Amino acid sequence: MQIKHRSWFAVGPEVQEALSLLSDGSFRLYFHLCLSANRSTGRVLAKYPELASRLGKSRRSIASYFEELKLRGVCRVHPAVNQHSSTEIEICDAFWPYIKTDTAASPDSDEYLARIQSFLTERACVRSAFTPAERRLASQLEGRDVPLEQIRRGIALGCSRKYVSLLNGAESGPIQSFFYFKDLIEEAGDVNTPTGYWDYLAHELKHLESRWLAKSR
Repeated sequence: MQIKHRSWFAVGPEVQEALSLLSDGSFRLYFHLCLSANRSTGRVLAKYPELASRLGKSRRSIASYFEELKLRGVCRVHPAVNQHSSTEIEICDAFWPYIKTDTAASPDSDEYLARIQSFLTERACVRSAFTPAERRLASQLEGRDVPLEQIRRGIALGCSRKYVSLLNGAESGPIQSFFYFKDLIEEAGDVNTPTGYWDYLAHELKHLESRWLAKSR
């Protein structure tokens, strides 16, 4: 079987995932960006007015679609310097069916995911393998610009509570997935929590972890 055009686009499970995850308008924008993006980087330069014209939507609709794409961790948006410049959009790895060969294309994203993995591996009660689904969750957090410090605090919060349960004999197993911390990360974003509380929690976490490790020997 032969294809008609050499510029065909691979529709893999990444695109299927986006189809099930996004609203119709956001999926149309996502797929349009995919068709236009550089295969090696997953990046494309675009202007909102041009996208609105091509997709037959208002600029406000395009802006709301981009917010959904960022919220779902589908793409990262680097805003234009001014109204005459193009916006740079990068399709996140979890929703890009090609292997990016330009390793310098998204160093910030690689660092973000690596830091989250390090937060997880630091804790003895976590056994996460950081699966593709967990990476997608991390990409969604990055798309929402959730600070790494908030994620670290959410993990500390969850691990502290887990250690209390383990020490009390209420639970027997370690944490198996990054998804365990999803709601806790949101909780850690409460701006009304005193900064001193997190310092106390970090100290308490080390104490609880030491007790559990000693008990497990």
